[in-house]
Amino acid sequence: MSPLPEERYFAAVGDVHGHMDRMVRELQAWTRHARRELAFVLQVGDFEPHRSEADLATMSAPARYKQLGDFAAYHQQRRRFPWPVYFIGGNHEPYGYLDTAPEGFELTTNCHYLGRVRALDLGGVRVVGLSGIHDEAAFTRRRPPLSRLGSVSNRDFTFFTEEDVERAMEAGSADVLLLHDWPSGVIAAKDGAAFQGRRRSPSPEDVGNPYARLLVDALRPRLVLCGHLHRPYRGWVEHAEDVRSRVCCLSSVEEGPGAFAVFRVTGKLLQEVTWMGVPDP
Repeated sequence: MSPLPEERYFAAVGDVHGHMDRMVRELQAWTRHARRELAFVLQVGDFEPHRSEADLATMSAPARYKQLGDFAAYHQQRRRFPWPVYFIGGNHEPYGYLDTAPEGFELTTNCHYLGRVRALDLGGVRVVGLSGIHDEAAFTRRRPPLSRLGSVSNRDFTFFTEEDVERAMEAGSADVLLLHDWPSGVIAAKDGAAFQGRRRSPSPEDVGNPYARLLVDALRPRLVLCGHLHRPYRGWVEHAEDVRSRVCCLSSVEEGPGAFAVFRVTGKLLQEVTWMGVPDP
């Protein structure tokens, strides 16, 4: 008889916005409740790893949202992430810091930025990440070099480009696709009314962007993770040959359970598990 495949768990986290301490507390509570360990954590952008006020100054955001957050304590090794955390960039990041290594790097112990585009294998789970959000005017332009920081808008560094998407397409396949903004066309007709006239969604058809969807269709991941809209949602993208991608959209850490999801990996099976007794959205 063949041995059963090893069972492992990983967590997904929505927009953190500098609240690393709360993220860690919530995930530690899950491990105690479930009596399971996490192999790693995937985070969908707006992580906000500000080391200092100088990093904060390079973030694109209204002044009232520019807060230093918890990351400095982790960077200074006064606190430590208990598991490897892998994050992509959102539209509120210190790109003056992150773009010093656009291919990605380890910021501090157990904290890894995946760069503008990155594919990596995490113990047999192939993860592809695309940082940033879509802007039609910026899409076909080259991103400004870091040397122009301060002479152009910080917002110009928050967008992904056509070149980024092409590089992500070259990954060929993915088990998990990490995006900040949602792919277009993931909202089921029965849920459309809930997205009418809401933040960043004047209508369900306006939610997400076509280039994120292009990546989903091309890579056909088992799981798509995204944030940005600060609301939990689960959907599917159907592909040919009875293949489909599960889409898991997460809210922000400040908003509670909807910002967190845990997945069990057993061989080729990847399945979401209940969060602390809270059913799926």
